[in-house]
Amino acid sequence: MMLVVLLLTGCTAGASEGKKGSGAVVADDSLQTDSKKDRLALIEAAEIDDVSSAAEEMSSLIKTFKTAVESDDREEAARQAERMAALWKSLSEKAVDAQPEKLQQIEADLVGVLDEVAASDWDKTRLVDLDYSLYQGFRDVKPALQN
Repeated sequence: MMLVVLLLTGCTAGASEGKKGSGAVVADDSLQTDSKKDRLALIEAAEIDDVSSAAEEMSSLIKTFKTAVESDDREEAARQAERMAALWKSLSEKAVDAQPEKLQQIEADLVGVLDEVAASDWDKTRLVDLDYSLYQGFRDVKPALQN
């Protein structure tokens, strides 16, 4: 588990390149996670200046995540999953007009994505299914972010 946290931290550090709120994993070496939900809790919320731009970035990441999974690019998939989680943590606070069950679905999908990209053996079918569910959920929530 510690290796996964260290790998994810390394992936994010190189990928932040001037963006605010890189979505870095914020954990110390002594932290042990016992539940899948803890992976999402370890992701720092992204600092966003423009909700609309952040929503567009989220949409783009959801679309390109599938490509990373299908091409077996584990590093890129992990980086994108982490960035999606960081963006979502900030965007979810702004989506007050969205349906609560959609917000819960997106969070559950992100927890699943984070868990799967951290697994030693990938279940590509599950990752693609989670990504599609995330796409559908975010598509339904996005209008509430653009009001």
